[in-house]
Amino acid sequence: MAGLITRGTEILPPEGPGCQALFVNGLPYRHTAAKFWPTLVDEIRRDFPSCTMAELAAACSGPLERRHLYPELEFQRDLEDLLNKNVEEEMRNTLAALDITGPPPVRIRLLAEEDEILSDCLPLDCVDAEIFSYLVAWPLEWGAIPIVQWNNEFLSGEFMGEDRKRGRSYAFSFSLVNRHLSEGLFQRAFSLAP
Repeated sequence: MAGLITRGTEILPPEGPGCQALFVNGLPYRHTAAKFWPTLVDEIRRDFPSCTMAELAAACSGPLERRHLYPELEFQRDLEDLLNKNVEEEMRNTLAALDITGPPPVRIRLLAEEDEILSDCLPLDCVDAEIFSYLVAWPLEWGAIPIVQWNNEFLSGEFMGEDRKRGRSYAFSFSLVNRHLSEGLFQRAFSLAP
């Protein structure tokens, strides 16, 4: 997952592979979100040392819900639904939709105090708007934000994480802005201080 922002080479960064398990409140998490956030912070610290705030934003469908903590369950449901459909027709419809719009990107902005030092889209092979909701749900969970507040227009929180294998500690301070655009489409902007 290295090279989220700077897609230079496929070679591992000098510090070796990224986070394999993030410990939060003493519990180990090994899923994608547990690897994504420390990897992003590590890359920002390494390649953009003056960065004081990172903002990731995307247009996402539907409100944030507890189901976003368990994408594997949704994937299983989608597979079961697919078994009852014409696979060729579903594939044609999906490809046609992607051909028209493409997968929605996640934009990233890096700030050094008030100055913008980077504005770009994250690579679609790492994260897109659909995956973004799953990544955002975990910091809310780790930060003990009650689920009834996840779709508030603004919320903030913090949590501590440890990568014990690499001897790194993380203090995540974050905020989330949810703006309902129309018909179940939300603009989400997740900011964190690396």
